[in-house]
Amino acid sequence: MNSAKIFSGTMASVLLFAFCLGCYALMAYGGIRTADGEIVYRTGEALATTGSLALDEDMAGWRGFAVATGVDGRLYSVFAPGQSILMAPFIRLGLAVNQTRWYESGRFAVPVSFTVDEDSLKDYFFNRRPAYPEKHARRFVTSFFNAVVTALVAVTFFFVLRHLAVSIPAALAAALLLGLATPLWSYAGTMFKEPLTMLWTLVAFDCLIRNDPDAGAAGKNLSRLFLAGLWIGLGFFTHTTVILFVPFFFAYGVYPFVKSSGHGLNRPAAAALVFIAGFSLFTSVFCWLNYTRFGSILQTGRSMSPVAYGAVVAPWEGLAGLLVSPGKGLLLFCPIVLAGIVCWPRFHPSHRFLSTTLVAMIAFRWVFISCFSDWHGGFCLGPRHLLPVVPFFLIPVAFYLSEWFAADQRRTGGMKIPAAIFFSACVIQQIYFCLGEPISFYYLLKQYGLERGVSIISDNSIYFQWRASPLFYLLEANRGPFLLKHVPLDNYRLFLMAVAVMALTVFLIFILVRMLCQTRSRPLGPSTP
Repeated sequence: MNSAKIFSGTMASVLLFAFCLGCYALMAYGGIRTADGEIVYRTGEALATTGSLALDEDMAGWRGFAVATGVDGRLYSVFAPGQSILMAPFIRLGLAVNQTRWYESGRFAVPVSFTVDEDSLKDYFFNRRPAYPEKHARRFVTSFFNAVVTALVAVTFFFVLRHLAVSIPAALAAALLLGLATPLWSYAGTMFKEPLTMLWTLVAFDCLIRNDPDAGAAGKNLSRLFLAGLWIGLGFFTHTTVILFVPFFFAYGVYPFVKSSGHGLNRPAAAALVFIAGFSLFTSVFCWLNYTRFGSILQTGRSMSPVAYGAVVAPWEGLAGLLVSPGKGLLLFCPIVLAGIVCWPRFHPSHRFLSTTLVAMIAFRWVFISCFSDWHGGFCLGPRHLLPVVPFFLIPVAFYLSEWFAADQRRTGGMKIPAAIFFSACVIQQIYFCLGEPISFYYLLKQYGLERGVSIISDNSIYFQWRASPLFYLLEANRGPFLLKHVPLDNYRLFLMAVAVMALTVFLIFILVRMLCQTRSRPLGPSTP
């Protein structure tokens, strides 16, 4: 590959990272809004300040939530610790910055994190200064961890597509769609683990692609298979639901060795062992932490927690709820997956085994999550537990975009304008979600119900009510981004302005990219000399 092509691909990835990070920072809330995120933060804070994963106390108003008493009598999070460990440097940075006591200047109102103490949520809704602003200031600095991680997700997806022989403009467009046309944008401003989970999953997937002859791999490398196992193991160390990906990644990783070995079993067996060895490293660390904290390598603390978690149920409610419910439906909160479904027949013939594996993997996760009573993921935007599979829906879209940018009229026909309108509508929807504040929206609904003697969390009916859906009334409640809090426009006018600015910016980026890619780029893959 010549230097001009390397420059254009590198420049595209740098632009992608910078642009996505800027969008995520602009729309960031600047604090922690969920009890899950608070526990993840407190675990990281304990590690950063004491060198231990043990927590000092429960959350006020959330006694027993997401914690369990360990064998040493101390409290520990029941969540996998990967994200908390990686957040520790951000937390130390926040502690160092707070030594300047910048938050007392009065020039900047630190966003209120919802679960710091029992008055935090009231402080937020009544727009009061918190009693302990330093604690909120710490969380403000740390809250940008997910913005950086999510920008890296977009860049990683760009390289995944390049290794699948997608052109630079198409890969950049698809990566932008992942970053800005899906709920990933909103999750960049939370402390949920889904963005980091997606990052490790895509890095592992990229290692596997580079062994796939259907993607142009010149040879099969066992070291890449080991790294794939290592990265997916790190994903499991971050979020235990990553285990749902492992059988399919294993099959996709071993398949090239089976295909090329004839009837021999030595190479496939070696490949299987290498993948398992990589996966076992972080898994072993996780098991060791489970043993030291809770007395068993298989005990994460969930069954020991005083707060019950999801019970096994019939999947019918979850299957429908995760797809089409007004509160959690993937097709409603992330309609761009429909484009992936439509484009899938174009992708399947050239990557049959990969295509079949991805379909099985997505379906398995959907069904498995549906079998638990907490399939909805609680107070959050859309189907949180399905977010990690969204990038795989966009792979067929990237292949379609390759034909689009190649001006293949025979293949794209007259669908360019409708597709452009649809993609733009998906981005506009996510701007709407980011300008609003979905989590406090649910808290308002909860309070509204309690005032009328109704608990909206006693069952899952709230997620099936159109009048209680964030799809419609989000801008009538609170504004989310801290940088836009004091813009003297109502939420609807600000929304229209944000849409116009986004359209102009994306247009300028693609003008620049087309200038960098005057000739068709060759695929960035293992077979490229």
